[in-house]
Amino acid sequence: MPLFTGTEFVVGFLMAGWLFWVGAGALAGARIAGGEGTAGFRRFAALAAILALLLPATVVGIRYGRGLIAAPPGAFPPLGKALTFAAFVTAPFAFAYGSIYNAASVLWKERSGGLRGGISRVYVWEASGAFMGALLFSFILIAYLSQFQAALIAALLPVLAIAFWSKKPVHRYGGSAIIVAIGLLIGGFSPSIDRKSIESVYRGYRIDRFYASRYGEVVAASRREVRSVFSGGGRLFSYPEPERVEEMIHIPLLLCSEPRTVLLIGSSLGGGWEEARKHQSVSRIDCVELDGSLFGLGIDVGGEGSLESPLAVRANRGDGGESGVRFIAADGRFFLSRAARSYDCIILNSPPAVNLQWNRFYTREFFVAVRNSLAHGGVFAFTHPSSENFLTAEQAKVLRIIQLTLEGVFARVTVLPGPTVHFIASDSELDPGMILARLEERGIDAPFVGKDYLPFRLTEERIDELRGDLVKAGASPANTDAKPILPLYEIVLEGSRAGSRITAGFRSILRFPPYLGAGIVGGILLVLFAVARRGARARFAVWGVGFASFLFQLLVFLSYQSFSGLLYRGIVMLTALFMAGAAIGALMSMRRGRADGAGPALRMIHAGFILIAIALALWPQLLSHMRYSYAGGTLACMLMAGCVGFLTGAYYPIVVRTAFPEKGGAAPATFYAWDILGACAAGITGGIVFFPLIGLGGTAILIAFVHASALFLLAGRW
Repeated sequence: MPLFTGTEFVVGFLMAGWLFWVGAGALAGARIAGGEGTAGFRRFAALAAILALLLPATVVGIRYGRGLIAAPPGAFPPLGKALTFAAFVTAPFAFAYGSIYNAASVLWKERSGGLRGGISRVYVWEASGAFMGALLFSFILIAYLSQFQAALIAALLPVLAIAFWSKKPVHRYGGSAIIVAIGLLIGGFSPSIDRKSIESVYRGYRIDRFYASRYGEVVAASRREVRSVFSGGGRLFSYPEPERVEEMIHIPLLLCSEPRTVLLIGSSLGGGWEEARKHQSVSRIDCVELDGSLFGLGIDVGGEGSLESPLAVRANRGDGGESGVRFIAADGRFFLSRAARSYDCIILNSPPAVNLQWNRFYTREFFVAVRNSLAHGGVFAFTHPSSENFLTAEQAKVLRIIQLTLEGVFARVTVLPGPTVHFIASDSELDPGMILARLEERGIDAPFVGKDYLPFRLTEERIDELRGDLVKAGASPANTDAKPILPLYEIVLEGSRAGSRITAGFRSILRFPPYLGAGIVGGILLVLFAVARRGARARFAVWGVGFASFLFQLLVFLSYQSFSGLLYRGIVMLTALFMAGAAIGALMSMRRGRADGAGPALRMIHAGFILIAIALALWPQLLSHMRYSYAGGTLACMLMAGCVGFLTGAYYPIVVRTAFPEKGGAAPATFYAWDILGACAAGITGGIVFFPLIGLGGTAILIAFVHASALFLLAGRW
């Protein structure tokens, strides 16, 4: 995900491609999984061994793919190529993973008294494994190992499954010991493979340092006199880069009459805090970076005498006192929403909002948090790529959305023209004409914001022309947490710059009336559910639950993000709790359900989904009219994720028990595949169409409609 900038479009296709190939493997696996006893075990073992080989190979393939698709290093990958690559890169592993479900179900048949019981038990164990895998990967593997090393460790697990399936303890424990020894031996050679594949991503650069971080693999690389830091394939900052840094820091500080306290969100490294210190009135600078490991890179990247190590500055100039520079490892939005002090100037340095992670810093809710943290007369500033003299329709639309969202929060908003547009917001009067006067008054050495440059860029005519171009872009809805419209326009803009043909498709989506797409999808599902023959009703029901559950997961993630501003670690627990709920629900359904009570049980599950969807639709309004603690909001989201998982897991065994033919040659993973394919459809449409266009509330209503249709037309009618 981070190697391809993590856009919801690429991530959606990545997840959809993964789910499609898993579903296809599950449907095709019936032929591979035929046979019981020794023959069945051999097939299971062969598939598990293939999985172990494909997992690290896929990680290496993704790295080489990034190096081939995106050039130069750190550039935004072309959307069409990225989508195609994302849809197919996991195909070999995902297909084998789907196939093994059938083989495992056949093996469990002997222990569970029939194929139906085997199918349900495998579902329970797979959900339990997903819960443990989320915790293992996110809290241990990715925190201390590179992605390739983590893949090698994870690859041992399907091989260990072969050893533990053996009925003889000697084979079980002896084989496990041999496998672990082989894994450790291979791990000894992993650093060279790791570095070689990373070098393929950063062609033309010399890798100075490479290490794994919780938020992405960090690479410090150099090319000629410039040293750069990358994370997950994207460039964080370079040194020296005086033109960008001087503009970003000095323009907002010069618009402040006498700045004393400054907050830099994502703009401190690469020279940002050094430039802020040139203003003699500044007594305190708080520098917030998500990845705290970056603070130790200062001396490595800048070189001796060119960039002072932030850790050294913290020791020399104060560590949380009333003066000096303080370096804080935290999410910028999360920190700001709970900041105990006010600031005279807040400067944000975030990439364009091509994904929801970065969009969090361009929403009305974030701007409100900024306003609440500004001192009287304080200034908030950030930049966005633009054009020097001519704005395309796509550029004007993106800038207009940001401008109108800002104007809905701040009394004064100024947009300064140039190849990089500066957005300046305050509740006091802003006069760009004061920039040069204060620059001379304060005696600051900053050639790229000096009198030889800015007077030609910030003339009244150019500022008025930019203002007129933005007005011509027309009215736009505000960009909010509950309805993030900006990323879709950012993707269209990025595609138009790269000349991507696929951009035309996204333009068509934007021309749709907001609820038309959801209405078409709902109407098609209603017709299919109504005319489905008896044999297809159960498959449609499982497809609908998979579709709606995936959308539920997405909305719970975004609901948590909208109130807390912190998604990075929360998504781990939300995912893990969903899978834990699925395992518990499936297990309880297996133990307590009876075939003759399937209809009422299924109707109760659909009704539970509808109630949760209504609660999600009301979530933004509830947050705006009530006081809540961070712990209370977190608990509500965690509970919602677990409940959705519980209902999803409880649904599956009931369908298998009542609709799967014990005899007749059907693939064991028939319903598993339909569940996965439903989630695949939600992966393509959820983050791309529904959430940006109709928002959290509209998508929740669509989910309730799907379940209501299934409740009245499908539940128990097979």
